[in-house]
Amino acid sequence: MFVSMKDGGTAISNIRDGLSNMFNVADIKPALRHMSLGLLCLCSLVLQAQGNRIFLEHANSTNFDKNISPDYHFLIGDVQFRHDSARLYCDTAHYYRADNSLRAFGNVRIEQGDTLFIYGKTLFYDGNKKLAQLRNNVRMVNKEVTLFTDHLDYDRVANIGYYYRGGKIVDASNTLSSDYGRYNPDTKMAFFKKDVVLTHPQFLLKTDTLNYNTETGTASIISRTEIEAENADIIAYRGWYNTKTDKSLLLDRSYIISEKRSLTADSILYEQSLDIGEAFVNIELIDSSRNTTLTSDYAFYDQSNNYVLLTKKALLREYSGQDTFYLHADTLLGKQDSIYDTFRAYYNVRSYRRDLQGLCDSAFYSTRDSVLQLFGNPILWADNQQISGQQILLYTKNQQPDYMEVEGLALLASKEDSGLFNQSSGRKLTAYFLDNKVRRVVIEGNPESIYLPRDEKQKILGMNRLENGSLYIFMDEEGKVERLKVSPQPKGKFYPLQLLTEEVKYLEHFSWPIHLRPTDPADVFRLTDRPRAENMSTNIGGATGDAANAPGRTALRTFKSKNSK
Repeated sequence: MFVSMKDGGTAISNIRDGLSNMFNVADIKPALRHMSLGLLCLCSLVLQAQGNRIFLEHANSTNFDKNISPDYHFLIGDVQFRHDSARLYCDTAHYYRADNSLRAFGNVRIEQGDTLFIYGKTLFYDGNKKLAQLRNNVRMVNKEVTLFTDHLDYDRVANIGYYYRGGKIVDASNTLSSDYGRYNPDTKMAFFKKDVVLTHPQFLLKTDTLNYNTETGTASIISRTEIEAENADIIAYRGWYNTKTDKSLLLDRSYIISEKRSLTADSILYEQSLDIGEAFVNIELIDSSRNTTLTSDYAFYDQSNNYVLLTKKALLREYSGQDTFYLHADTLLGKQDSIYDTFRAYYNVRSYRRDLQGLCDSAFYSTRDSVLQLFGNPILWADNQQISGQQILLYTKNQQPDYMEVEGLALLASKEDSGLFNQSSGRKLTAYFLDNKVRRVVIEGNPESIYLPRDEKQKILGMNRLENGSLYIFMDEEGKVERLKVSPQPKGKFYPLQLLTEEVKYLEHFSWPIHLRPTDPADVFRLTDRPRAENMSTNIGGATGDAANAPGRTALRTFKSKNSK
């Protein structure tokens, strides 16, 4: 059949007109735009699906049965898969192409880049979730860090490996085990839960919950933690311990416990290798071997040298006797060795015991001679008696006062019920104790005394003022003068009460600062306006400059400069 050109042109025109009637050109343009967008989305989904697909790279043999499952492949021998940046290896595998998953068996290995390798006997891998579940003899190796377990789930999206039926992480120096754990190779952070044990060549750490940074070697303490070491044990509730530097920060009333001592505080900076530390706020250092407790708001502690320094509300409590002895000073220093102890107190020293109270500028004590030395115009009170001088040496026996030597402007005074005072002074005063009470006093070196004699009814008759070479005073159990003995024959004068004047009532250097006397243990912290004695800190035990060069001070400066993680 042939069609003429005219007829053909008419036919084409008729077709064009028919199409125009069927489709409006204005309506076609939006439809084309929607079609283009749909095609783009479809292409994107196809590309995304290809990006999430598990690709089979190699297998020695492949088996499948369409009747059983057209999508199932059984792969044997040197099986290799690729999933984006990860590669998977095994001896045999079940590959489910439609589900984008696989099961691998024998010599399973996952390689993520060049720093992460995971090994196991079996594996289930979900390519859509990027979740690998490995079982039996699993190892997750990230440079020097290796995770061991029999059950590991590895989330490739978060890059975190989890174990939940027991496992351990081993790095260059530590082994950490727990019932549950997880490790992130990106952040180098590991988390452990339940029956956590950190084993280090120098110590053993046990806790319920722990965070650990494998790069810095820092264990973050977030629950009750026990650390067992050769020098000391630690009980901590919050803080951190750096296993590489042996430094730690212990918070929330943590403890450092050695054989005979324990230290607790609100916060403690501790360096295990040097066995030194700093403690802050509400500090309590207990020494059971010496029956002492030290408290303050700041302390430096050097266990290896048996040295301690305390400031800020520093207090010593000694409870070896029947009554506890309390001593406060601006700064307390203690040093112990295998034979002797030494103890120093600097500035604003105040002490209290029920039968003996005192104050001075500085003090020194050594068990070598059992002598407590008080410097800086010290004052002691016992019952109604007051003893003062420029320096006092108190000798103890069986941790009780035995006798006392007072040098320089020595003064013994006691107040009578009439408001008058018995007084004795000289260059040197020696007092002897019996049952913690002054019972006999010897005064030498231009001694002077004021004595108030009484009649049979204990009524004061007047005042005797005596000057002599040596004076012996004997006292009763209540601290009252029983009798005097003078040698040689004294010079003196008796004054009836009605003839007493202010000039004769008191010896030249008499003072009665009773308002300074500590009245109870808490009163040792009371600040007073008593002026500090001049140049007394250089005389403590003949140890000029000891405070600056005491053992541990150099270590303290070093510790402060290096106490970062």
